[in-house]
Amino acid sequence: MIQRLLFFFLFLVFSTKTSAQFSENEVFGKITFPTSPKVLKRGTAYNRDGTKVMHSNDPMAKINRNIIVSLHPLSFKAKTQPLNNASITQKEQTFIPSVLPVTKGTTVYFLNEDEFFHNIYSLTPGSRFNIGRRPPGDPYPVKIKKNGVIKLSCDIHPHMYGIILSLDTPYFCRVDKAGNYRLKNLPDGTYKLSIFHPQEKETTRTIKISGREKKEVNFDLKRP
Repeated sequence: MIQRLLFFFLFLVFSTKTSAQFSENEVFGKITFPTSPKVLKRGTAYNRDGTKVMHSNDPMAKINRNIIVSLHPLSFKAKTQPLNNASITQKEQTFIPSVLPVTKGTTVYFLNEDEFFHNIYSLTPGSRFNIGRRPPGDPYPVKIKKNGVIKLSCDIHPHMYGIILSLDTPYFCRVDKAGNYRLKNLPDGTYKLSIFHPQEKETTRTIKISGREKKEVNFDLKRP
């Protein structure tokens, strides 16, 4: 009986240590992006009192804040679950954020923060929807049922353009204003590292990490 308890205790200690070792890797780096417009294209609209809509400097409307870095395991299957509190707002005729990364099954809430009607629809195969014309302050939920790029438009303001990036991995992040990214608590394995830029082709690289490794991987998207 004592031997069995001792074996069980050693098993717990070893498995806990091994589990921690296999989930403490880190990938980080800096992305140098090409010169892009400061904000995604906007139009002109007027508030209810006749005043012109002013275009703000919301960072989530800037191209360089809508670059998403994701790690897709190649040597094991990643487990994903729907995200909580995922939302996109329509403000000053702009989708904010312009790119929203989520996992499949996430419910995204759309909110109109302008003083006029908006609509959101997608013609993306496998994820077609149309929420109709929505007044200000009326959130509307849509469940994301596929992986990949889901393009968003507004039938009232055709210049508006947004993206839901539905990922098959829980390992992703948005770059900061300087282009830096950091992904922590990664299991040992081989991954496809992907850079999603709303105005550029997807950039990928295969990497391998293990043993509590801290790996720096930089990208220069300015290069042809």
